[in-house]
Amino acid sequence: MSRRIQTAPITNVDPGALLLGAADETPQKPDDYLDRLLKYIPAEVIALYLGVTNAVPSSNPWTDHGYHLTLWILFGLTVVSTPIYMYFVTQNRPGEPVLWSQIIISSVAFPIWVFAIGGPFRYLSWYANKHWIAGVVISFGTFFAALYKPRQAPNPR
Repeated sequence: MSRRIQTAPITNVDPGALLLGAADETPQKPDDYLDRLLKYIPAEVIALYLGVTNAVPSSNPWTDHGYHLTLWILFGLTVVSTPIYMYFVTQNRPGEPVLWSQIIISSVAFPIWVFAIGGPFRYLSWYANKHWIAGVVISFGTFFAALYKPRQAPNPR
């Protein structure tokens, strides 16, 4: 499955080429709500973030300011990496326009997910008493983001 949200059926595939196995793509239907929900969540970037932050040694994470700073730096690096990554993985076919709405929604979704996971936010004094806010934000943010259907791009061919 492609990471790019399919906005309209692919209609420019030669049926004869499909039968002979010569086509490099098969007809697809537009993505439904669940497909968009999964494609808007930058799961690979979240996995990258979790992997690198779990590899950072911490002697005492509640008092070690270097550890907190490292978590914020890693968070910043992955925030910057998210739109770059999404730009490249959403390119399906040559000449297809960039689907900026998907890149933007995924780039906003990443910090929301880290906020819900805790990340460096868990060491902020207000977060400990109000971490339930993260659950509300991620629930509503994910629910409403997937309602957005990108516009169909004009066929570049």
